[in-house]
Amino acid sequence: MTPTSGDVTERPLVTLVSVSENTGRKMGLLSILRKLKSAPEQEVRILLLGLDNGGKTTLLKQLASEDISHITPTQGFNIKSVQSQGFKLNVWDIGGQRKIRPYWRNYCENTDVLIYVIDSADRKRFEETGQELAELLDEEKLGGVPVLTFANKQDLLTAAPASEIAEGLNLHTIRDRMWQIQSCSALTGEGVQDGMNWVCKNITAKKKQ
Repeated sequence: MTPTSGDVTERPLVTLVSVSENTGRKMGLLSILRKLKSAPEQEVRILLLGLDNGGKTTLLKQLASEDISHITPTQGFNIKSVQSQGFKLNVWDIGGQRKIRPYWRNYCENTDVLIYVIDSADRKRFEETGQELAELLDEEKLGGVPVLTFANKQDLLTAAPASEIAEGLNLHTIRDRMWQIQSCSALTGEGVQDGMNWVCKNITAKKKQ
C-alpha cells in the first residue's frame, strides 16, 4: 500500500516484537537484540486515538502480535509496549466513544508521536473524525508532535483510498509538524509495518533535534 505524506523518504525495515509473547517464536529476534545491545533503549510515548469502531485496539494487538479474534470496545485505555529499532514504544490506546473523547486531552502531555486511526469504510463519519483530529492538532500539549493517520479497513471494498481521506481532512495544509497517512488493514496487518517504519524514522529525527 502506498502512503501519502508531507515528506517522502525511503523507509528502513522494522521488526515488531510483543513484550508479552514468547519471544523465541518471533522472527528477527536476534537482530533486534543486537541493536538493543549496541545502543541504550529509548522509551517513546505514542498516543493512539480515533473514533470508536475505527480499529485502534485491533491495530494495537496486531503491533503486539496478539490474538485479534476477540476484540471488545475500549471503555478506558489499553497500554502495550512494542520494541522496534532500539526503541521501547509505549502505546496508549484510548477509547473513542463520544463520552470518552473529552478526556483525550488528559493523555496528551509528553507524547512523542500521535497515531490517529480512521475507519476508511465509514464515510458518514468522515466529517466527525476530521473535526476530532483538527481539535487534537490544535491542542497545545501536542504542538509539533508528528502525526501518523492510519486509513484503516482497506480490506473492505467500500473503503475510501488514503488520498481521498487526506484531501477530506485537509492534511496537506499541515505545516507545523511532520505528517503521514498510511493505508492499512489492522485485520490482515497489511500496511501497518509501513506506518510504524515512518514512526521510528521520525522518532529518530525528533530525538536528534
